[in-house]
Amino acid sequence: MKRRVSGIVATAMAVSLLAGCSTTNEMPAASKGAGSSQQAASGDGVQLRFSWWGNDDRHQATQQAIDQFNSTNGEGITITGEPTGFDNLQETFATRYVGGTNAEVMTLNFDWLATFGSKGDGFLDLSTIKDSFDFSQYDEAFLKTGMMNGVQEAIPYGQNTMGFYLNKSAFERYGITELPKTFEDYEKDAAIVTAKDPDNYLVVSPTIRFAATYYLQQKTGKGEFNDDYTMNWTADDYTEAVKWYKDMADKHVFCSREDYVENVGNDPKSVAQNEKFLNAGYLGVMEWTGGVASNEATLKEKGDSLVIAELPTIDNAKFTGTMAKPSLLLAIDKNCKNTKEAAKFLQYILNDPEGVKLMGTKRGMVASKAAQKTLEEDGQITDIVKEAYEFTAKAQVINEVAFFESADFNKAYQDNYEQFEYGQISAEDCGKAIYEANASALETLKAQNQ
Repeated sequence: MKRRVSGIVATAMAVSLLAGCSTTNEMPAASKGAGSSQQAASGDGVQLRFSWWGNDDRHQATQQAIDQFNSTNGEGITITGEPTGFDNLQETFATRYVGGTNAEVMTLNFDWLATFGSKGDGFLDLSTIKDSFDFSQYDEAFLKTGMMNGVQEAIPYGQNTMGFYLNKSAFERYGITELPKTFEDYEKDAAIVTAKDPDNYLVVSPTIRFAATYYLQQKTGKGEFNDDYTMNWTADDYTEAVKWYKDMADKHVFCSREDYVENVGNDPKSVAQNEKFLNAGYLGVMEWTGGVASNEATLKEKGDSLVIAELPTIDNAKFTGTMAKPSLLLAIDKNCKNTKEAAKFLQYILNDPEGVKLMGTKRGMVASKAAQKTLEEDGQITDIVKEAYEFTAKAQVINEVAFFESADFNKAYQDNYEQFEYGQISAEDCGKAIYEANASALETLKAQNQ
């Protein structure tokens, strides 16, 4: 689970202060010559660093792209890679950011944009590099997810779109040859499934918030929050959402919270590690497109086939789409002295065919139209991943705000919905509690970030 924003920054400041008490003035090897104030253009050219995280396959692909850029850019620009694993991502980034030792070119999680750049001055204003980076390759509305306070502080690497992904083989084993398209279809199919296997559910949502957000965006035509830290949904809206979800869970369309805790655990987990999904006890999942490749691969090992379903629509919907967010973002240090060179590196790995091919699909789906075309022609976008691109291109979306994934909002849903499902509080009390908890968390975030 994610720690609170204030805790992350406080921890980072404490570590930074402790580092300042060291008995030596020598900087760690990874930090030498970096951070804006430490950056220098040596006699051999401009030295810049690029930070990211991931597994070995991502590290290898990125390093290959860096090596090729260094050998071919012809302008004396040298990029040094700073890869890390997935552990303590926020604390590590915060420590480096607060201490001024962060890389000049950096990878961000979406919520870090709100944490460190909410006023529009946490990272370089990328409007200053438009002569070196081709922003026209990005959907204008989606590009704005990298904006804070009207300033383009980051470039979204790829778009994560919420959708329904179904185990086609599992449906067929129940004699269902036409996959559901409406919520009424889901209810009918759930009845067929549970008549034979009462403990099975059609769709697992790793958190009730995914389904509730989907419902309320369609009901209201608005996202949950606005960039100015105001709310769009009322206590009555949240009450309707939890009632709807429980009704769907009672009909075994969505899995119940009790079933999820018993079979998966308390925290959201990728279905690639969800044994009940892999064994077709859940016949589908509601999840971001970023996970579709790994989900398909794990089902293939079982001999089953995963497909992307049509988006179902609730009755009297004001909006018939789904939600979207950036998978990752790329930013440049606000004090970087060589912004043109940093921009050229970003252009290379995000838009240039040579760099794009080397980076490949190890970071999931790409948002750049040029990159997508390159990867398709290179045979790196195929099968369900290609379907995911087509699904994303067609879907109507509401782009979430950068602080959408704050752990406090997820906790408000989880804690209160559990009490409602277990009969400890009413739907009205549950909706009111979620609203009040979200309003309180929003005020805290606003005070911290404005």
